[in-house]
Amino acid sequence: MATARRDLLLDIQAKSQKKWADEKIFEVSAPRDGSKPPKFFGNFPYPYMNGMLHLGHAFSLSKLEFASAYHRLKGDEVLFPFAFHCTGMPIKASADKIKNEIAKYGNPPVFPVIDEAAEAEAAAQKAAEAAEAAKNADPTKFAAKKSKAVAKAGTATYQWDIMKSSGVPESEIPPFADPYHWLDYFPPPAKRD
Repeated sequence: MATARRDLLLDIQAKSQKKWADEKIFEVSAPRDGSKPPKFFGNFPYPYMNGMLHLGHAFSLSKLEFASAYHRLKGDEVLFPFAFHCTGMPIKASADKIKNEIAKYGNPPVFPVIDEAAEAEAAAQKAAEAAEAAKNADPTKFAAKKSKAVAKAGTATYQWDIMKSSGVPESEIPPFADPYHWLDYFPPPAKRD
């Protein structure tokens, strides 16, 4: 696999980051003359720590990062806090699913085999119903085909499979039955990325 383009971009990134660090581009001191330049406060929904960061996070973050850089170039004082969202029921619910799957199917779990023919028939029926509903839908209204949770899960049925599809090694999944483990596991790679 040719990596020359990637290597060039990594080299440019390293040189740019060194220049920024040397010139302290992202460090701001209070004005010494007592002036009060305009202020810009940027905020966005912090990434929820129930999985790895993904392109959606980068999309949201890049817009605010661009706006912050613009305001900094204009001479505004910029506050751009960043954090991770590590509270709430989704992590607890996912931890409970892992715990229940281990209790019901073992560790590692042996899930029941799904009849692929029946599943394909059900999917075809669902697609036909969706097509019929689309004929009668108002074209000026948008309705998502699947929920955010379903979109994240993809084709995985069990939380164990969702974790595997997220890149978590199977040997590391059982500790996720403890909701606090999620808060130890996902923030470090998010900070790294």
